[in-house]
Amino acid sequence: MGIINQSKNIIQGHINEWFNLSEDLSSKRIAICKKCPLYRQNTPGLGETCDRRKWLDPKTNDVSLEKKDGYIRGCGCRLRAKTTLPETMCPAFKW
Repeated sequence: MGIINQSKNIIQGHINEWFNLSEDLSSKRIAICKKCPLYRQNTPGLGETCDRRKWLDPKTNDVSLEKKDGYIRGCGCRLRAKTTLPETMCPAFKW
């Protein structure tokens, strides 16, 4: 995804969040996120995020603080905004 498309998605996600658009979709995805080891509840100034400091093996849910083969890094996104975008995906393919 190019930087312009990524920027548009970030802006659209915040607009959706502010105006409670795609609230049903977001609620379902947030429920999935809360069960994931990459979920970080209280990131200062951001709220709920996908923890960029961690790596996850999507097959076993094993977590590492270091990059390993087959592990996926948390995206670092604010989940309340990202989960409102139907075309976005979880980095660990959970939604």
